[in-house]
Amino acid sequence: MITAGRTAPNRAVRFGGARVALDPRGRRDVGELIGDVGDPTLLVCGPERHVAESATVLGGGSRIDERLRSLDVGAWDGLAPDDVAPADLGMWFTDPTSRPHGGETVAEFVRRIHSWRASGPLPDVVVVAKPVAQALLCTDTDAYFATEVRPATVYELATPIS
Repeated sequence: MITAGRTAPNRAVRFGGARVALDPRGRRDVGELIGDVGDPTLLVCGPERHVAESATVLGGGSRIDERLRSLDVGAWDGLAPDDVAPADLGMWFTDPTSRPHGGETVAEFVRRIHSWRASGPLPDVVVVAKPVAQALLCTDTDAYFATEVRPATVYELATPIS
């Protein structure tokens, strides 16, 4: 699994960003991973613009899988954490079933991504947004925020989580 390259919202620490492009550093960092990818038979990616661009930088053909879309943060899309009411932000970080932004709960999101992972054989390479990588790597909902991922990084996906 490869996390997509950096975008301007990553640099500015903002929620969401499905429509944003890679920034120059993000494009360069993903390009440096080409040797780690080899020539995958099947490269699958999430639908976000920067994710699809990252897959393109890696070369070869890729297939977009809508099930790998990132966490829906509803009304918070494009906002910085400082733009969100502290009580709402605190609730979101401590209660995985809350949806103060009106989007998807963390619990729903992690279940959705774990369901994709359990649905069949994993592709040779999957390129995803950082929140999707967190969900793929965490063992359960409670571990989601404790799972750290970085842009343009290769992670090994082992046996599906049960």
